[in-house]
Amino acid sequence: MLVKAMTEEEIHDIGHAFGYYDYGQETGMSSAFSGQEATAEYICTYVCGMLRGGFLHTTSGRGEGYIAYKLPKEKMGLKTIWPIACGMLRNSSLKRLLRFGVAIKRGGTSLQERLDKEKKPYIFVGLVCVRELYQGQGYMREVLELAFAEGDRLAVPVILETDAKSKCDKYIHLGMKLAGVRNIGEFGKLYDLIRYPESSNENGTA
Repeated sequence: MLVKAMTEEEIHDIGHAFGYYDYGQETGMSSAFSGQEATAEYICTYVCGMLRGGFLHTTSGRGEGYIAYKLPKEKMGLKTIWPIACGMLRNSSLKRLLRFGVAIKRGGTSLQERLDKEKKPYIFVGLVCVRELYQGQGYMREVLELAFAEGDRLAVPVILETDAKSKCDKYIHLGMKLAGVRNIGEFGKLYDLIRYPESSNENGTA
């Protein structure tokens, strides 16, 4: 279901789940910000942007899990991008963000960029989160199915990128395929994943 309003607690829960994720020996996205709390605060602004733009969906009225995705040809306007941009600058430094951008560029072409160049439609997932209270209860599968169902309906693949192998492995377990790994130096690695529609396959045109 499309999310039209959220409480401060729900937004904070999503930010906390991201900011304080246990990466173990890996380097996650918090390296692009000023620590875990700054990462959590940035994610809160990201959620606000997705909410304002109409891209945020949830499993039910209880808000166990959330997913933000963009359908083919949908555009993210200023009301979506502005809070996200402000959140990045507020929780990092321009110097660190520039280093992060250069590292991503050096890491190679993303799956999203490749599909754009080939002019192939897709659904892009920008956020997937199960609130900590509901983790380990199967809601991650339910959340992803919201985007997968749209992919099947439109006969296009669903793609996302994540910043940890542990997260990547979960997505693979839930039906996605690893499409590439990008090394972004001091900021760790990015994993590109794809899930093809049930009516297609990786050799098809969808």
